[in-house]
Amino acid sequence: MIIFTHHTGEPHGILGAQAAATFFTRRLNLPSIVVGIQREFNGDALFRFVEDYYRDRARVVGFSHLCGRKDLVALAEELKQRDFRVVLGGPQARVDYYGEDGQDAFPHRFKGLKHCVDLAIQGPVDRLTEDQFQSEGCVELPWTKDITMEVDWSNLFLFSDSVKQLEVRLPQVLQAIGCQYANRQGTVALPPPSILEGRAEGTSLVSRGCVFCDVARDKGFHGLVDDKILATQLHSLPHWDAERKVAFELIDEYPIRTLTHLFDLAETEAVHLTQVNLVCRVDDITTHSNELEEALKAAEARKIRIMFTSIGFESFSPRILAYFNKGVTVEDNIEAVKRLRELKYRYKRTLLYRRDEGAFHGFIHPTPWDDDESTSEMDMNMYMHGLFEDIIPEHSVPLIIHHASCLGDWIRSLEEKAGVKFGRDGNWIEWWNQLES
Repeated sequence: MIIFTHHTGEPHGILGAQAAATFFTRRLNLPSIVVGIQREFNGDALFRFVEDYYRDRARVVGFSHLCGRKDLVALAEELKQRDFRVVLGGPQARVDYYGEDGQDAFPHRFKGLKHCVDLAIQGPVDRLTEDQFQSEGCVELPWTKDITMEVDWSNLFLFSDSVKQLEVRLPQVLQAIGCQYANRQGTVALPPPSILEGRAEGTSLVSRGCVFCDVARDKGFHGLVDDKILATQLHSLPHWDAERKVAFELIDEYPIRTLTHLFDLAETEAVHLTQVNLVCRVDDITTHSNELEEALKAAEARKIRIMFTSIGFESFSPRILAYFNKGVTVEDNIEAVKRLRELKYRYKRTLLYRRDEGAFHGFIHPTPWDDDESTSEMDMNMYMHGLFEDIIPEHSVPLIIHHASCLGDWIRSLEEKAGVKFGRDGNWIEWWNQLES
């Protein structure tokens, strides 16, 4: 089976899809590979490859990590027309299969993928049985920290004009099942977007985690995996020289307190670790500053680099941060930056966090609530603290609203109460695009 997924072409792995392909190959006796489709690809060449691959195989094809790409949905639709059985897995499989709430009363809303997907698998694939895989509809499997993590990192291929095997230089290690912040429930008061000012009222919503995070709803938080599962993942990591050097991205939004233990575990398991990349929240840095320094000392002694590839700052406007329900303030953001700069001075070769070192930190802009005041706040904070020097990316990321996120509820509430309509782009909601009623 081929599992199609989005890929940028960089030498990084796709943990979920590759673990699924490994499971199907080793546990369900269905040899599987992952093919990452780059944004610019030759459709005719892709279909020739698919037909050749399936010449003597059952016509079952998988999709995962669609990343909002309508061309991947179109590929699934075409393969369905060509008598393939289409299976959808990965983040948001269930909600993308069924589609958006209220779609019958509001025809412009996302209809889901039921028309082109035979089976959607929600949750960890290692719990899937043969009978469930042969069924139709949506199979929901519960998340748990007792997860089987077997990954064949050689099963990933890229497709642009032709299929090529990708040598994975940056795999991932799963430490946390979900995000701890997703356990925190709070009420968020959201004003209408600026384009509806004076024509709609504000809305209060209950949010778990950040309001834009569909994963918080999709997965929640189920704890950290144990050392045995971590050790299994460490031993399976690809290495690129005789010394078996490895580097990886750690999947855990609050990784700092466990870093020193992770280094000890790698050493015990005779894994030659060279770099750990972190994607984390601001409050992990501000709350666990001392533990971070201890981890840097341990890393320096072992010649391991700690790279903060992406920190979720998201905004430097107090109002926008509050609307995001980030659970941090602008002062927290600035404190984290100052602490990183201080530690960088002392651990120059061990700590990496700067934009010119390859980091791409979270900075969401534009948003529906931007106005002169929020822009002035952000500009003042960014210039006052020199954030363009090391933190602010070359380009920001616009606020993306997945239909199943808390912000999706906000948009639907506006549509129903104010009588307006916003455009849809696949499973994303175009908050900037007000349609004619």
